Amino acid sequence: MEDDREKLEKIYQQLNEEEDTILKKWYQSLIPKAILLFPVVAFVLTFLKVNTDKSILDLLSFFAIGGLLVSGGIFLNYLLSKGK
Repeated sequence: MEDDREKLEKIYQQLNEEEDTILKKWYQSLIPKAILLFPVVAFVLTFLKVNTDKSILDLLSFFAIGGLLVSGGIFLNYLLSKGK
């Protein structure tokens, strides 16, 4: 009975240690995450500050059209290179 209890305590300790390491890794990576998100946030705030007559919907449509154009160019490049 005590042997089972010791095994369960070991398993519990291992699980707690794994959770701690996962949280530590996540917290350590907060700075790179913030560095990656800063330009996007700065652009959105600047866009909305400079273009006061524009809305967030206009910003999203701008990104969607740009994304469609880039995707279309990649698709055309794929079709042209597939024939070779």
